[in-house]
Amino acid sequence: MTDCSLCQYVGLIVRYYLYAWLIGIGVWFLLILATKVGADGNKFKYYAKYGMIYFATQAFTTLYVPISLLRPRNPANARIISTIVSHASSLLPITWELRNAKILKEAKGAVVMANHQTSMDILGLMTLWSTLRNVVSIAKKEMFFILPFGPAVWLAGITFINRQNRTSAMKTLDGCKRLMTEKGYKMYLYPEGTRYPERGMLPFKKGGFHTAIQAGVPIIPVVFSHMYFIESKKYIFKPGHVIINVLEPIPTKGITKDNLNDLITRTRDVMLSEYEKLSAEMDANLVDPKWLRSERPRLAIYDGDKKSN
Repeated sequence: MTDCSLCQYVGLIVRYYLYAWLIGIGVWFLLILATKVGADGNKFKYYAKYGMIYFATQAFTTLYVPISLLRPRNPANARIISTIVSHASSLLPITWELRNAKILKEAKGAVVMANHQTSMDILGLMTLWSTLRNVVSIAKKEMFFILPFGPAVWLAGITFINRQNRTSAMKTLDGCKRLMTEKGYKMYLYPEGTRYPERGMLPFKKGGFHTAIQAGVPIIPVVFSHMYFIESKKYIFKPGHVIINVLEPIPTKGITKDNLNDLITRTRDVMLSEYEKLSAEMDANLVDPKWLRSERPRLAIYDGDKKSN
């Protein structure tokens, strides 16, 4: 009788899990259809595209929980989730071009810093994840309380940080430092601290640089070209192309907190210079009929700077 009751209980869980999948797939297709409705500048279409990204991320992460429970807090969970969700780019459609990927592939222990433009950056990170492989991704603590997504993300290996409590934040970063120095993980963060949809970059915050110096690991700047196809004030979210360039690592060994500001300035200057170059390249592409007509894969990866490939 006990065994039979247990079977019924397990069967009920499996049934509701399958129902959740069916509901998720249904909502997913409705969002896809919504992205096709109306012209550019239509609010409904604009928010449907962002909704598709958020829903794909949150729903699949949550539905992946049974597998995450088999190896809780293992970053491999997040890598699998991100690899699958990144294919949502094809439906928007957004194409990506990653240059100098070899730097990310070969790096063992580093702080990867990327510019932060829009919520689309989450899709950019997911596109990079399979190249980054072992990643310590940082999220604000408040996200943990978004149910059921927060706990699901925690199980998938995402690290939450309490920015309002310095002692707690430092403890979290100490754990990240150990993963970088002992296991060769990479910590991915946005040094601007918040999104900046205009051209350029905000001033960089110091936290990630402190961590890199204390861990003695290099900083790897990653620069995304301007996302010209998104204009939030006009509710425009068109098909587009993004160039991602990985820059040479900036060493931190031998650097002390006395040189912190110089390190921040050096990193920001090199990233801003590259951002302007990439954005100028995209501006030139957008007036080139041949480039506009060309077919591009969802993700093109170059170990070098493309010209050398």
